[in-house]
Amino acid sequence: MSRRPGGLSGAAILSLVLGTSSLFLGATCSGVTASGESRRVAAGSWGGMGIRIEVTETGAQIEYDCAHGTISEPLLLDADGRFDVKGLHFREHGGPVREGEEARGDPVRYTGRVTGENMTLTVRSEGSDTHAGSYELVRGKTGRLHKCL
Repeated sequence: MSRRPGGLSGAAILSLVLGTSSLFLGATCSGVTASGESRRVAAGSWGGMGIRIEVTETGAQIEYDCAHGTISEPLLLDADGRFDVKGLHFREHGGPVREGEEARGDPVRYTGRVTGENMTLTVRSEGSDTHAGSYELVRGKTGRLHKCL
């Protein structure tokens, strides 16, 4: 075995490099960064057909064709890039707001997966299997909305 200056052999250096790389990759793939922080859905605009989401560090604002929604917690990703958060879904309708009409949000679960620059999102009513919609979004896209008139 040849020794490098400082007393480490080539094999020892290789072991050190591979061990450090494995530790870093293990932490990153487990949904935790090397600094110990959880991975999050990237902040910014995500868009698709009939939907636009503006993700922040603390949640998201969602705009649909005839509804809007809110998420008031960070969108944390697990080791497989999945998220599951609670939020509110507000139905909208065409025409003016009626006198005495309240904008009450329905509790929903927003579940999805992020793979690279793509996100799949499913919206379900909280406490039931009522499916409000499934969407495919792309990071940096504005989305295509056709608002209720």
